[in-house]
Amino acid sequence: MSLTNTFGDRLETVLHASQKLLSKELVTAFSVSVFSLIVLGTLALAYFNPIYNWDILAYVGIAAEDQLESAEEIHQLAYGEVQEAASELQFYKVTASIPYRVNQYEQPEHFVSLFPMFRVKVGYIEAIKQLGSVTGLVHATTIISTVSAALVGLFILFWSARQNFTQGLMIIGPAAILIGFTFSAREATPDLMMAAFALPAVYFICRERPLYAAPFLFMMFLVRPDGLLFFFALLLAALAIGRDRMIYLALFAGALLLYFPITSSADHPGWWPHFYFSNVEYQDDMRGFDPAFSAVLYVKALVVNLARTVQAFNWLMVLAIFLLGFGLLLRGGASVSKGQWIAVIAITLCIGGKFVTFPLPDDRIYLPYMLPLLVVLMEIWKPVFSLPAENARSRV
Repeated sequence: MSLTNTFGDRLETVLHASQKLLSKELVTAFSVSVFSLIVLGTLALAYFNPIYNWDILAYVGIAAEDQLESAEEIHQLAYGEVQEAASELQFYKVTASIPYRVNQYEQPEHFVSLFPMFRVKVGYIEAIKQLGSVTGLVHATTIISTVSAALVGLFILFWSARQNFTQGLMIIGPAAILIGFTFSAREATPDLMMAAFALPAVYFICRERPLYAAPFLFMMFLVRPDGLLFFFALLLAALAIGRDRMIYLALFAGALLLYFPITSSADHPGWWPHFYFSNVEYQDDMRGFDPAFSAVLYVKALVVNLARTVQAFNWLMVLAIFLLGFGLLLRGGASVSKGQWIAVIAITLCIGGKFVTFPLPDDRIYLPYMLPLLVVLMEIWKPVFSLPAENARSRV
């Protein structure tokens, strides 16, 4: 047997083994397994190891305020329930880590004065109320986060299978962690609940069925009314693409009509006082707080939070990578439907609009938009990592 024949036989053996290892079935199964393990691990962390940040105190207090008569009673219930559930370190962080939190812990009237800024998230608070009557208010927030994470995972699995990009799940899973999926699932915040509605909304937008997307868009909006920006971004994208313009105009008008009654009934202080509180300086007592607008403070807040974003958070860097990837797909001749164009343009505009109007740096704030954008890009790309069945034979 010649050296050439021996080498050829060994090469054929290696290629046949590679063909089996990188077969469509095995690679797809591996991708689904990686993604599923990430989701299951996230669910375990969300349920068994939740994070109790300061916001949970406000949500619990608001969920119980209709049943109590005084600020003292609300304060006692909120702090008492969180203390029972949290570790000593977690409770220290929400009560004594900075002077502002010490003041909130010591002054019930000051604590309750902050509620209007949280009360506008009517969908999330109503979910806590309804579930909390059975499970307790603090545990209700844990269940909501866990169920939201499960729904996000299941819908991404459905979307990938339906649109034939299942092998892209091996990218979606780690990328989701990078943009805050796992961390958000552990927190008592409405962002992951919003993402659970955002995914089906964007799915139907990509299918060019905005009326099917409408119920999910309005549920997003009720969870966080700043979702109004997404309605506006969708309108701008529809006008640019020339598809379903009147439908998106009607959806935006409907959200706008709901926005003012929601904020008014919550006694929301308005954009600038809320902006000042979150981005300039915490206020111990929000009653009567109405500072004059300052362009200098606004620009300073943008610059400071942009620096914080770059230094400590991932969403901006990942967004840049997403958009670069989208550009490369276009350059490579990828086919993009009008619905997908509307989704990509609207999500990008919305993320930028959210930061410009309220520049919080946290990854969780942008998660409801970053996750759908990630999945839309995978749908356009449809990555295939498996080896075609004929490759091994053709190379030998």
